[in-house]
This record gives sequence, C-alpha cells and structure tokens, in this order.
Amino acid sequence: MRLITNMKTFTELFNTILTADEEISRQAAREVRKLVYSSGENEKYKCIASIIENAPAEYVKIIEDWRQENFVMAISVTYFLHNRENQPDFLFPWLFQLLQNKNGNIRHSAVRMIEHELGSLTYHIRFPGEKISRRELSPEQADRIIFGLRTNLNNLATSFWKDSYRKFKYLDRLPNGTYKSVQLILSLLDDYCSDVVDYQEQIESKQPLSKASLQRGKEQFTLQDVKDAIYFECPECKLKYREKKWAKACEAWCREHKSCNLEITAHAEENK
Repeated sequence: MRLITNMKTFTELFNTILTADEEISRQAAREVRKLVYSSGENEKYKCIASIIENAPAEYVKIIEDWRQENFVMAISVTYFLHNRENQPDFLFPWLFQLLQNKNGNIRHSAVRMIEHELGSLTYHIRFPGEKISRRELSPEQADRIIFGLRTNLNNLATSFWKDSYRKFKYLDRLPNGTYKSVQLILSLLDDYCSDVVDYQEQIESKQPLSKASLQRGKEQFTLQDVKDAIYFECPECKLKYREKKWAKACEAWCREHKSCNLEITAHAEENK
C-alpha cells in the first residue's frame, strides 16, 4: 500500500485529494485534519480561505463519488478557518445541495458546516447587547440570514418528508437521510434562539418581572403569573415545563394518543 509522504501544506493535500487514486485520496483527506490541529505557525492557514471559497466550483468538477466524499470531508474540517469577512452564509447554497446527497458522510459534513455558523449568527439573541468583534454582523443582518436559513431548511424538510416518519417520536430514531440531517440543524437552531425568543415573548405578553414591576399600586403579580411567564405549557393538557422540548413532546403525545405519557410528564413542574 502506498502512503502519503512529505505532505506539509493544505494545497498539496487538496491537490492529492482531487487527483490521486482512491486510497491515496482517502489518506490525504484524513491528513487534512491532522494538519489543521498540528502545532505550527498561523502562516500555514493563509491558503485555506481561498480553498474553501473555491470549494463549490471544484466540487462540480469531481466525477467519482468517493472523491466527492473525500473532498467534502476535508473541507468540513477546515471550514472554521474560512475568511470571516465574508458573509457567514456565502456557502449555504452549496451546503443545501450537499444536504440532499445520498452519501451520509457528505450530509454529515454539510450539517457540521452549517451548525458552525449558527453560533455567531445567534450570538445577538443569546447575549443581547454584547459584541463578538468589530466585524460582527449587525443583528438585522444576522436575523435576515437566520430567517432565510430556517425558511430554506423547512422547505427542504417538506420536500423530503415521508408519512412513515410519523411513527418516530424522537429525532435520533429517524432513518438516516436528508430529512433527518435538516432536522438536526433546525433542532440546534431552536436550542440557540427559539427558547430565548419564546421566553421574551411570554414575558412581554404580561408585565416585566423585574423587582420594580412585581407590584404596581394595588395590583401584584401572583406565583401563577410568574409560572405562566417562565414555563412552557402543553396546550393539550396544560402541564408546564421549564424546557421547551418537553412541552413539545407532551403536546405531540397528547394529540396523537389523547392521553399523557408518564415518562414525559415526569418532567412537568407540577410533578416536582
């Protein structure tokens, strides 16, 4: 078996991925990860931005399925080094294409790359008023990207939905495929921002629960007001949960089975 020797730069490794035979190409793809995390000067990362920027154009030239896999996996482990001055979503059209690939490793790589951007895109939601850097997107720009991302992911999920998925209650039980990959991203997006947004909406729908506003003249907030503001409620059985995921699970079970699931309701606040 031939082995890769003297491969010291990203450019050399990617050239090998794109031109060598299957085994050597596979080895080169694995060597990219080692090079990323090896010690050394930052100078070696300078070529990464252009490699990532040109990735979609290089990908369409690849004919072999196995070479596509090697190339995408190598890009995914270097993706966090891309030029931050570009819009975070500059590769999203390509990544949406990869999410529809039959190869699970390619889909997984696309999921990782999109999820990498979610942290910075939702930073203004999770940490209002704080800045990451001078080059950070404005909240308005980030919101537009998030809205477009969620819309496109939901459209993709609709396209790949199958009635057979109704029997699965949990995301990790879904069959591997585009629908599951899309739901993994949407789930993380919800974790990053939906709970915060929903929490704020619930607070705003009542009165601010600061110490100064807990009592207004003769009117005083009750313990129930506080619970209503900070808990998530199942609309079917009215049980309240501190975590949105349990409220959603309870609602889904109640609607389908017209009863409560003891494993789910064990997480309800009324049961604690």
